[in-house]
Amino acid sequence: MVLTMAPRFRPRQYTEAPRAFGRAATIEWKKIVPGEETQHRTARMQHLWAVEITRAATARHGTLKKYADAAGISYDRLTRVVRGEEIMRLEDIAKASAHLAIRVPAGLLA
Repeated sequence: MVLTMAPRFRPRQYTEAPRAFGRAATIEWKKIVPGEETQHRTARMQHLWAVEITRAATARHGTLKKYADAAGISYDRLTRVVRGEEIMRLEDIAKASAHLAIRVPAGLLA
């Protein structure tokens, strides 16, 4: 039996256009709710990484599936992360940096 934990939050819930999460270069964000500032900022950061990972993976491998296979990443988890349905981990960023030669996305440190 495999136990799965529900994420504390879904990053895409903080955008006005959840389907654009990780795809569109810029998206509209919901108003920040007091007490959720950290989650909101995390969602914005993850979106920028997801856009860059998706761009680089498709440029280098053609598809996210081929990137996942080459990097030894679960394709199901990768798609949930880049769609903002699951929280990205530092491990995801480290693998993307190693396999895709990406750097910190523009705007991330702003």
